[in-house]
Amino acid sequence: MEPLDSPAPRPLAHIPAIPIFDPLEFDRSLPSSQYTLIKTDDLRSMYREIGRVQAYLHNLINRGDDTPSLAIDDSKRAKTAAIERVPPEILSMIFEQAVPPQTDDENPRETHRLAEILLPGQICRLWREAAITTPSLWSSIYLKFSFPKNSVEKMVDIVTTCIARAKGYPLSICLWNQSDTELTQYRPIIAVLLAHSHQWDNVFIKCGGGPRKNPYEELQGAKGCLSMLRRLKVEYDEIEEGGSFDTFLISPKLRIVDLRNYGVQPWHEIGQFPLLPWRQLQQITFVGYIEDALELLRMSPILRVFKVSVVGHSVELYHVHHAFLLELSVESLVDGAASDLFGAFTLPALSSLSYAGEEFPRDAITSFVQRSNIEQSLHTFSLTLHERRDTLLIPSSNIIKCLESMPCLSQLSLHDLSKRYTDTGPFHSGDISSICERLEPRPILPKLKRFSITGPPQMSCVYLALMVKSRWRRAAGGLVWIESVEINHSRPCAHAKSSMTQIPAHIESRESGRALALLRLYRSEGLRVVGSLVDEDECIECIDEQGYGAFDPDEN
Repeated sequence: MEPLDSPAPRPLAHIPAIPIFDPLEFDRSLPSSQYTLIKTDDLRSMYREIGRVQAYLHNLINRGDDTPSLAIDDSKRAKTAAIERVPPEILSMIFEQAVPPQTDDENPRETHRLAEILLPGQICRLWREAAITTPSLWSSIYLKFSFPKNSVEKMVDIVTTCIARAKGYPLSICLWNQSDTELTQYRPIIAVLLAHSHQWDNVFIKCGGGPRKNPYEELQGAKGCLSMLRRLKVEYDEIEEGGSFDTFLISPKLRIVDLRNYGVQPWHEIGQFPLLPWRQLQQITFVGYIEDALELLRMSPILRVFKVSVVGHSVELYHVHHAFLLELSVESLVDGAASDLFGAFTLPALSSLSYAGEEFPRDAITSFVQRSNIEQSLHTFSLTLHERRDTLLIPSSNIIKCLESMPCLSQLSLHDLSKRYTDTGPFHSGDISSICERLEPRPILPKLKRFSITGPPQMSCVYLALMVKSRWRRAAGGLVWIESVEINHSRPCAHAKSSMTQIPAHIESRESGRALALLRLYRSEGLRVVGSLVDEDECIECIDEQGYGAFDPDEN
């Protein structure tokens, strides 16, 4: 029923009064009879009753108009906070985002500290209940063995509670041992972990050197129980001659390992490598010596991804031929190390190659590509050149000549914050954008679809815009249409809105502003352009009105 103060019209309020008439007052008299008198009396009683009911209804309506509204105003009713109306299942899904997914991508699953895990439950009762019933939130255990001995019992309770709330969810465990810490006092905590070693999914062990500080002995009880272990990250600062640390040798699901042996004795010199199921591994990340890296590659016949940061030099390196490696990432920590490594293996199945270092080993990479016969199968190349004080100057043609040996690249990433390039011209400023000029007029990389470039904050986008234009507006001569362009500026004036007011007066910046506007125009046409550009109201016409249209007289 509608409240009395409802704005809707009330039908009873519009019922007109029904006059009470006397049937005997007609113009003509009715003949007197028993029938006529009976009907006349009935009609009189009927209309009298109608008048009484109508008067009663009108009286009720008038009283309702005079009575204060008793209806509840929903707008003034206290409402539950929006966050309290979120279903617990949705909250659990949100909390799960705090735990990285169990995937085999290049970023390992992190192990979160206890404070991060407990935070959602400290907000309110609803959040606490949802957090407690989210197993994945409690599946990450981070232990740094530096707390006092009197806290061991408390930590045992905490670890036990976390594992209980994780239920059967795969566990991610990080054990960090300080340089002079004796692990004997922490055995009650380790015992709790060992009791659930069948749930270990991701294990990270960080420790100092020496058997007294080494946690591997304490983990021997997990041997043969690691049925779910998928990823392992360890730092072997010292390997015992007896090779007793074989805890992870029997791990049927182990596929990804992250190893480090940098600054201590090389493994190949002592003839001792970590005891791991090498023949089943599919991804290895390694920091260490070249000879050790080559041996790891040789011992892992079905390896698919190899990420290596190398040091050292060697004149006599035995050659490794690996038939199944698909992705290779090389970082040179010292000059010349990468050149030695590229000259020591052949990878005929490789489809993705990344290099990072202070110098660019053009000849070594080119020879490696040709020797492996992957000119037609290599589709991804990433180049990162680090800055240093004595950076050697090079022409951009050095990189172009290397790219010419990879004609089927569909994805190219270039990163260099230095100004090492000697190219000359009206829009050259010594940065990596000079390469774009050489990619524009010539049919180099005809299959390029995704292009990413990162340069210094002052990098000009003129040649980049021209290169993109030749592959977006005028894709011809065997060139495929480019699909994605990434520009990673950090300077505020690259922002679409601020660039109108902060473009400096010199010619290069004006033309770079027009180049950015062209890229925005191409983005509006469907090209994926990401980076420092944002969707604002600046357009190519605005730049033209400013008089910045000198570098490209042709139509857009």
